[in-house]
Amino acid sequence: MSTLDHPNQGVDPSTVSPWPTSSRYGLIGALILIVAGLGMYLGNMIDYTGQDSSANWISNIINWGIMIAVTVLAVKKHRDEELGGYISFGRAFQSGFFVNLVITLITAVWTFIFFSFVAPDLLDIILEASRDQMIEQQGLSGEDLDNAMGFVSWMFTPTMMTLFATFGTLVFGAILSVIVGLVMKKE
Repeated sequence: MSTLDHPNQGVDPSTVSPWPTSSRYGLIGALILIVAGLGMYLGNMIDYTGQDSSANWISNIINWGIMIAVTVLAVKKHRDEELGGYISFGRAFQSGFFVNLVITLITAVWTFIFFSFVAPDLLDIILEASRDQMIEQQGLSGEDLDNAMGFVSWMFTPTMMTLFATFGTLVFGAILSVIVGLVMKKE
């Protein structure tokens, strides 16, 4: 067996940490997501009331595309440049998950800042849209509407919006990391 058959011969994968590359790509991905999200917000490209689902789908596709791209690029760089062209599923998953963990942590802080300071009125708009939807679609009124709004209003705080976004981003990132790990493994 020659070195050409195994270009990473002599490289012990356990001595090469995926963290530097993953954290760099996670930071880049988070910054791109924040700038894109802020641009979509300022350009009124997102319907936070949920009435125009096509605009929201477009923003979701953009966000998912960014996360997919930075995850794939990070795993590819780790595999090809740091591990000599070979990577196990576990290492590929770990690298991708680290990317998405960094994205999740940074965007969680941004989400809290966004809903607390940048657009605090947005939560009132979302809550009012929920109220209108309960009246129109469920026919609620009076005490029933007040009870329903009391139950729903706790969800529309900066803290809860941050928790929901963090959980969703982390779950999507874990699923994405599994898929990228399966596709990019090369043993």
